[in-house]
Amino acid sequence: MNSSTLTVTPDETNRAVQTIQLGLALDPEARSQTLARLIAASLHDGAGTALERFASSGHLDAEEALHELNTLRVPLEQEGWVDALGRYILLTAGGQS
Repeated sequence: MNSSTLTVTPDETNRAVQTIQLGLALDPEARSQTLARLIAASLHDGAGTALERFASSGHLDAEEALHELNTLRVPLEQEGWVDALGRYILLTAGGQS
């Protein structure tokens, strides 16, 4: 008999979409790191990417993250997310020089 435990977490996709839309309505420039990380979490292509690392840890490799953003293919509804995250990365990277 297998006694392993299965942990199931709820799908928060709709809540993330609503939070991003509200956040961008209130802060179109996405100056909030929390909002930028939520966008990155929703857009990244998987574990080990710069966007995934930023989303999970807050560590931002601006050059690699911008490269990943430039290669993303997203639905029309999410193009504003890519733009906002790109602006956040550029503003943040500008402050690190």
